[in-house]
Amino acid sequence: MLSTPFVPQARSGSGVVGDRSVAVDLVRVIGVIAIVAGHTWDQRHFAQAGIYTWHVPVFFVLTGYLWKSGRSTRVELARRTRTLLVPYVSWLVLVTVIWFGFRAAVGDSFDSHTLKLLLLGGNWISRPYSAFWFVTCLFAAAVLLRWLEHVHRFLPWFAAGIGLAWCIGDRYPLAMIPESLGVALPAIFFMLIGVLLRRFRHTIDRPVLVGSLLLVPAWWLGWSGALDTLNMKGANLGTPVLSALMAGAISCGLLLVVEGTEHRLPAWARRLVFVVAACAIPVILTHTLSLAITERLGLPSSKWTFLIAYFVPLALALVLRMTPAKRVLF
Repeated sequence: MLSTPFVPQARSGSGVVGDRSVAVDLVRVIGVIAIVAGHTWDQRHFAQAGIYTWHVPVFFVLTGYLWKSGRSTRVELARRTRTLLVPYVSWLVLVTVIWFGFRAAVGDSFDSHTLKLLLLGGNWISRPYSAFWFVTCLFAAAVLLRWLEHVHRFLPWFAAGIGLAWCIGDRYPLAMIPESLGVALPAIFFMLIGVLLRRFRHTIDRPVLVGSLLLVPAWWLGWSGALDTLNMKGANLGTPVLSALMAGAISCGLLLVVEGTEHRLPAWARRLVFVVAACAIPVILTHTLSLAITERLGLPSSKWTFLIAYFVPLALALVLRMTPAKRVLF
């Protein structure tokens, strides 16, 4: 999903250039910024109630929105391994080298416990690895969805229902399955919402209006506290079923609003969106390294630590895209 977005059945004037969608890339950029902001100010009300209600589910919704039917499970496995697991392992090694090198430089003791937990991944590891769970969860969700849809077309919904029910019943065992593979079950629910949006997208002639009607009320439900926020890494989906629907509505609404307004973007802005969106994986996987370093240096969470956490990984990614390393890091 974080590789080049292929958009099936794109209509004329829909903001598609070649096989790339400006709207999908722009939503991706917005989502990455929201993730960085959420991790920077994770204890603030505006982050919990205004960002955590959608900033991770939107990426699973986008995966479903870009879903292509007919692909074999073997091909899906190969593609997701190349676009997700290879960058995952590459950045895991790189972040570990930087983090442990930094700790040694500032005189911290060697943290062998963290190294042991790296093989478990997911909810077992925290900063500077806080966001790594997302990649393995997305990998598992995509491959599992592909296999399930080949077995029976309703089986993905059944699996998603089991995932939602498990989160309601006893989410802790689900969250602690290594590499966040258990969270892939409820993640499929958000992917299926994206699939449905793509299926009926041609019937929506006023995307800005429909998107606003989905986005604004759903976002307000989270902001006002009427519905609990989500923390997918911990398999916490907030208010049973309703918070998941809220997240899906916000995600779909945001995508529709962007699709309805993307034509206003000048050509230079579109090119900028494409370049920044291509750096999504590196920024997601390294921004918490920046936050861990600034935190260790005693810098409180602020707009400055946010800017460091976003633009330093982005600058690094832009440089690495011009090197042969891009084959394993993107």
